[in-house]
Amino acid sequence: FGYDVVFSARDAKSALSAVEGSEAEALLVDINLPDNDGISLALEIRKKLPRMKIIILSAECTEYTIFRVRQSGLHGYVDKNADPDFIQAALDSVLNRDLPFFTPLVREIARHTAQDSQAFSKVLSDREHELLPHLGMGKSDAELATFKALAPDTVRKHRESIMRKLQLKTLPDLVHYCIEKGFLQTRPDGEIRPASWTPSTSSS
Repeated sequence: FGYDVVFSARDAKSALSAVEGSEAEALLVDINLPDNDGISLALEIRKKLPRMKIIILSAECTEYTIFRVRQSGLHGYVDKNADPDFIQAALDSVLNRDLPFFTPLVREIARHTAQDSQAFSKVLSDREHELLPHLGMGKSDAELATFKALAPDTVRKHRESIMRKLQLKTLPDLVHYCIEKGFLQTRPDGEIRPASWTPSTSSS
């Protein structure tokens, strides 16, 4: 692509170790890493290196994943199924023009979400966003209350609010919604895990 590869890493732990002290100006980060979520890793790196340009790579272009990338203030999202030339275009955009870059499919999904008045990004609170992936994993109110250090009644009220706002009737409906929108992620080893909640950088 006309750029020097300073380092490569197989997982988040080795990436964090390699990036500090390196001469890298931009990072390409796969969203599915063996030991962490790529967006969570990117945010950790940004805390230490706020000037670092970070582009997320993913084969899963879901509404929630795109929402998380945009909320986090990262510099780009490239669909791994798109033309490889888009990686070159993304690097050129963020390094040479200081402009974020999103592949056409990503822009189309983001546009659809923006036009949907009932989109999760418009109707759910931050806490509801945080809890939804775990509810989609089938956690009971009591289990999730313990996990998040909340009262079971608080979790129950949030669950009922989520179901009402998203117009979901049953638990299978909620699970299907979480899978379709990307609140649940399939890891490289095949394990399904809840996607992390990414609060807006403007509120952090």
